[in-house]
Amino acid sequence: MDALLLIDTDDASYPNDDAMETLGDIVTRTRAVGGVLIFASTKESLAETPDEELSVFVPDEEDLVLRSEGPDVFDSISDLAPGLHDMAVDRIVIAGADAAPGAVYGSAMAALVCNFDVIVLSDSTTDLKGEPVDWMDSAEEAGAMVKKTADTWLRM
Repeated sequence: MDALLLIDTDDASYPNDDAMETLGDIVTRTRAVGGVLIFASTKESLAETPDEELSVFVPDEEDLVLRSEGPDVFDSISDLAPGLHDMAVDRIVIAGADAAPGAVYGSAMAALVCNFDVIVLSDSTTDLKGEPVDWMDSAEEAGAMVKKTADTWLRM
């Protein structure tokens, strides 16, 4: 089963409207099939923000909302990987903004180390200026798959 992990998709961190629209499609698809949807924030300034305001995609009560103290959500939230394994999640589809430098990349690499298959959504992952990140080749070399959002089918 897949989990869709969105990192730092709040208004300030995720400024690219095209990426937001593209990612919104897979969020809708994930919700439609009852999939595992995880919203993670690596920003200390949002620690007290209500869950439903943590992302432009408005997390609801069915979604997992996490606040990470560092850029690598798997390192900061020690029970994340075991909890996902317990839910039979074996693949992480990941996107968002590198608000904390390297948050999406670091979390993707950690997911690989935690024995998950990883898909990085290339057209839905941006830097803080809303531009594509420059590390997709490194992610592929490390073992992640890099795909366009529309070409990604979810296994639920």
